[in-house]
Amino acid sequence: MKKQLTFFLLLLGIGFSAQAQRSLYSFNYVVTVPTGNTADFIDVTSGRGFVFEYQKFIKDHLAVGGEVGHSTIFKRTENEVYTRETASLSGIQYRYQYAYPIMATAAYYHSFTDLFRPYFTLGIGTVANKRTIEMGMYQSEDTHWQFGFRPELGTLIQPSDNVAFRVGAKYYGTVEGGGLEGQSNLSFNVGLVIMNN
Repeated sequence: MKKQLTFFLLLLGIGFSAQAQRSLYSFNYVVTVPTGNTADFIDVTSGRGFVFEYQKFIKDHLAVGGEVGHSTIFKRTENEVYTRETASLSGIQYRYQYAYPIMATAAYYHSFTDLFRPYFTLGIGTVANKRTIEMGMYQSEDTHWQFGFRPELGTLIQPSDNVAFRVGAKYYGTVEGGGLEGQSNLSFNVGLVIMNN
């Protein structure tokens, strides 16, 4: 995890020190909808998430940068059997899955109007999926590092030169690895964007 955080902080440092005029910083609130294997474990929508993004424009419509974030999904289940190695337990379970994406991104912004700027982004990097199951006195906790990717569609609503609002939808997917099958979810983001023109 230290290597991934170091890489992301280096990416941010390059962005902060660059002399280019155009960049943006985005602070987003996230609502997560589990899909696929993630929904098999927890099938409850959650509003416990945030993402920080930095992007630097390298051309009029093209920006590169990175993102780091966190989301939590949670579910209480009853009378389900949980099997781990040779033990099988049945009872009330509290299931948690914490996701920590760390990704490099590339974005295309279309200048549609002065107020709305639709965009499309791609992200690639890693996601740490931490799963916790609590059942009475028993607790299981594992963290799985996986290769991740995410496309996003959205728009900036830009009422002024230096401030905008982001509305977007992302699909996060990971490849099987780290002892866990591939995970996926839909993420809906609303955020504040600070722009350096």
